[in-house]
Amino acid sequence: MRFEGRTAVVTGAAQGIGAGIARRLASEGAAVALLDVADCAESAAVVEAAGARTIALRCDVRLPADLERAVDQAEAALGTATLAVAAAGVIRTAPFLELREEDWDLTLEVNLKGTAFLLQTVARRMVAAGLHGSMVALSSVAAKAPRPTAADYSASKLAVISVCRSAAAALAPHGITVNAVCPGVVDTPMTQALHEQRSRLTGTPPEESLRQMVEAIPLGRIETVDDVADAALFLLSEEGSYITGQSLNVCGGLEFD
Repeated sequence: MRFEGRTAVVTGAAQGIGAGIARRLASEGAAVALLDVADCAESAAVVEAAGARTIALRCDVRLPADLERAVDQAEAALGTATLAVAAAGVIRTAPFLELREEDWDLTLEVNLKGTAFLLQTVARRMVAAGLHGSMVALSSVAAKAPRPTAADYSASKLAVISVCRSAAAALAPHGITVNAVCPGVVDTPMTQALHEQRSRLTGTPPEESLRQMVEAIPLGRIETVDDVADAALFLLSEEGSYITGQSLNVCGGLEFD
């Protein structure tokens, strides 16, 4: 029960990695606020089944005012947050020469600005309350290598690492750690949708596209949501309290930088 008595705010909590991390935080004692532009009712039911207090809130992370409102409601219900996970994200497949301005805008607004706004929103409250805490943002191994059919996503996730480093330096005097986790090929609805998009682009069946990607993983299997959650919870816990400003690859050996 590493997080007993603490409150966590998790964005992108309706499904996938965000939902998985929320579930794991709840299983270790945290009260968890679930934020997503989509309905979080299913995730909330899982958190409640783990015996944790929770609140599910619609929130568009691209809008600072909406995040302020949601975190206000979360803290009124659960107490001041000292844990935060920025897991909201979008990815679509498009050749570099076909990326449109609106593609760049959406990806950067959700993945980069949404992450930065969450870190700011939660950290301001911790600083005002004089509380120490930890925050984790979801980056990706796509930040560390070329992605010719996802250049906007790759750029946004590299920028997330940069934001985490800057936030870590700014917040270290307040006893707040900030780190990035960089997953690889994770078994989530987002990954399934990605390979369906690639199938339309390349003509390769989605199942074959995913199989080819998994074959490139040195550890020989697709990543689970719990693999990502293990790393995130370590960085959020006391065991990771002397780590800040880092980007941790959790990818089965896909990347080594």
